[in-house]
Parts: sequence; structure tokens; C-alpha cells
Amino acid sequence: MIEAVSTTAGTRVSALIDDQGPVLVPGIVLDCVPGARNRRLRVLVRRSCGTFHTEEYVVSGTATSGRIRHDYVGVPGDELRQAWTDLAMWDLLDIEAGLRGPQGGDAVRLTTAWYEANARDIGVLDGFVGQPPPDAAASITFNPTTFRGPATGGSVLVRASGGPASIRTPLSELTKTGQPQQLPVWRRGRPRRGRRQEYTITVALWDWTPGSPR
Repeated sequence: MIEAVSTTAGTRVSALIDDQGPVLVPGIVLDCVPGARNRRLRVLVRRSCGTFHTEEYVVSGTATSGRIRHDYVGVPGDELRQAWTDLAMWDLLDIEAGLRGPQGGDAVRLTTAWYEANARDIGVLDGFVGQPPPDAAASITFNPTTFRGPATGGSVLVRASGGPASIRTPLSELTKTGQPQQLPVWRRGRPRRGRRQEYTITVALWDWTPGSPR
């Protein structure tokens, strides 16, 4: 091991696995299971085909960081960490591991027609980036024009206009897809220019079936 890897659930690591040949992919630590002689470090990874897989690494039961079964497990470097942040891959792993649910700025895909929106239309959850909406419910706006910019206290605010839009959809009605989604968004431009800056961001995608029993 290049450096000691924390066994705390949610730690972001790099892991070498077999995915049609040896591939170095990031993962999320699920736990470290004790055994009679060794411990098994369980790491959730997302393969290149989009499927999730739990990989186990055998670690010496007596050493803090013993030799493991595979070639490498370690903390990802800044470049890899930023790339997976930009691609929303850490979010997908956190969601699959049950470490987070829907958050402000995530995308929502309709599974059926709803008012003036069609099946497979993409909407946006209002709220703050990286934070679950309060009271486990939020507004979803379809056919959105989405503002994403700094708010008081250092948070990033997401507000969408368009429609149709739900008022307070329970987050329990959203189901994970394991997929990322690109969204066009805008933010305010530089002072005195009076223009908005448009760009694209990649976020986690959820499915919603309006009126489905839960």
C-alpha cells in the first residue's frame, strides 16, 4: 500500500480490480470486516460498463496497513479526485453505498408523462448543492432554466424556472439510477457586464414516477 487507507465508511480510495483486464478505478470504502487472521477491506467501485461491484482486499489483522491481495489501494491523487468530482462519479458511489440521498441540484427523470412534461424529460431539484432539501421534500422543475450560484454562507444555490413543476415532492419517491446527467446551468457574470454565464455540469440522476405508491 502506498499509504494507509482509512477503514471509515465513505473514504474515497483508488483500487485495482479486474474489469476486462486490470483497471485502476476509484471507489468508496464500505467497511473493514474482522476475521480470525485477516481483515477484509470492502470497497465499492463502479466499473467502466456502469455496473457497481464490491471488491474485497485482504489486509493483515495485526498490521495497521499490511500487504493486500491486489497491487494497490490508496488515497486518489488530486487530479483523479477532481476528475471524478466533475463527472459526479463520487456522488454515484455515495448514493449506491447508501451514504447520501437526493440533494439540491440533482437531476430527476420522469418515468411517465406528467402534465405538460413527457416521459424521460429531465428536471432539477431546487435547493443547495451538497445538501439534502429540508423536511425530506423539494420542488422539481421540468423544462428548466437553472440558476446555480453562490449564496450566503458559502453555499451554492440552485433555482430552476420553467415547468411543469412539483411543489413538494417527497424524496422517498425518487429512485436511484446509478447514472450521471449533464445539465445546462447559468450563473451571474462579472459586475458591470450584466451578462449571465452559461455552462454545463454533470450531476447524479434520479427517477420519479408521479403518484406511484410507496
